[in-house]
Amino acid sequence: MARIDWSDRQVWLAPAVWSYLLLDFQGRIPRLPFWVAAVVLNVFAFIGDRLAMGFGGHPAAAVVGLAFLYPSLALAIKRAHDRGHSDFYLLFLFLPAFLVSLLQVQGYLDSTGPVGPVLSVLGLWVLVALIALVIDLGMIRGQEGPNRYGPDPLA
Repeated sequence: MARIDWSDRQVWLAPAVWSYLLLDFQGRIPRLPFWVAAVVLNVFAFIGDRLAMGFGGHPAAAVVGLAFLYPSLALAIKRAHDRGHSDFYLLFLFLPAFLVSLLQVQGYLDSTGPVGPVLSVLGLWVLVALIALVIDLGMIRGQEGPNRYGPDPLA
């Protein structure tokens, strides 16, 4: 993708920008597009989750959550690249959310059932991972200058 001027307000109206943010795993993005896309993505995920809960309960909501995993990963990977982290850095942070969704699809929701301790540990892992993602990807500036993932998006 060609260099994007993230300070231009009109950039958010271009479908190619949204396609890049939510579908492409290459390159780097600064914090502003990360936060804008994350908020938009989470609003749609919340609406999808509420609709799915109304129509099919927890398994349907988990499927909707899994559908939002791809764009969430695409967004986070580009931001991790800006910080100089590899793609595998996010595996540790996204794996628990994926596992919880997978267990929900299979009907394991009761924390007092046979997988209760597993759900409790995964829930704690998800919380720690979310805090780490917000701090590392959302609050800390990316590497200045080019890195192995591309040029500095703010330069």
